[in-house]
Amino acid sequence: MSKPRLVISDMYRAKNKVSFFAIHQALTRFSELDLEFHILWDDIDYKDEWTEKINNLDCKIIPYTKNMLDQYCLDYGISEEQVAKFSNFNSIYFILHAHYLKKHNIADYYLIYDDDIVIKEDIEELLHCLKNNIPCLLSEPLNSGCDKSMANKLLSLYEGSFEYYKSINPQMLGFNAGFQGLSLDIYEDFLDPEYFKLLIELFDYKGIYDKNGNEITGPERTTIDTQQQSFFSIMNIIRSKIPPHILNLNEYFVCPNWGYHPVYGDINTSNEYDGWDINMKSKVIHFIGHTVLNGIYYGKPKMYHKLVDEYLIKHHLI
Repeated sequence: MSKPRLVISDMYRAKNKVSFFAIHQALTRFSELDLEFHILWDDIDYKDEWTEKINNLDCKIIPYTKNMLDQYCLDYGISEEQVAKFSNFNSIYFILHAHYLKKHNIADYYLIYDDDIVIKEDIEELLHCLKNNIPCLLSEPLNSGCDKSMANKLLSLYEGSFEYYKSINPQMLGFNAGFQGLSLDIYEDFLDPEYFKLLIELFDYKGIYDKNGNEITGPERTTIDTQQQSFFSIMNIIRSKIPPHILNLNEYFVCPNWGYHPVYGDINTSNEYDGWDINMKSKVIHFIGHTVLNGIYYGKPKMYHKLVDEYLIKHHLI
């Protein structure tokens, strides 16, 4: 009996160690599924020892580039001037890549899967969704507004959508965009060139620097950065033909390494886990947060790299 097919798609920085980990982990945790990886590589020229290891993995990995998606837009009738603005909002490429998968009948459903995620073994609830193409959502209980930046704009497109949204998400939870089972029904209204142009124009391309060249921070930055998260999370609820499933809030969640979790309590940022221990109670552990601020690259937390190395050692990969 053949395995159910699952497309996994995301934009990864490069063919490096963490990308290898992410792909290998998916092959391990989702072994009951026939996986296809459709990866948009941010740095196509990067090479190190892990690049060849990725190339040698026994799985189907289809590469994409931002230049390919720029041309896709030009072929669709989007102006060169508009395409040039994409560099101010890099996350538009997530939106475009998913549209490409739908337009070319590559997938009707896929798993968005960032490379800074650690997945535990007991994930039957999640696997049920993935096997059956059920849209599924991973909550961020400390930040209900994390995916609401485009709410008014998107809900105004569809009559009655706010009432329907509330029926699916009565607690008005916020959902993570780095790990989400996404129905590509969300693009059915945007396949015609005229409406594809409307899709492109939904987003703000002003960028993350103000007129003085200073990096924008605070609420304004959050609004800019979460456009993709808002688009996927809200549209996945209001336009999917199959009602989405909200994963068990006590077992599947994402939180930062500070604040107060509604079930697990205060987060101690100065403990041996640097505050990530409550986030690590989730069956899908996403180490969220900015990695670049004011031009300085901070990387991912030590706990993330520790868990990656533990996985690679366990599987005799380092």
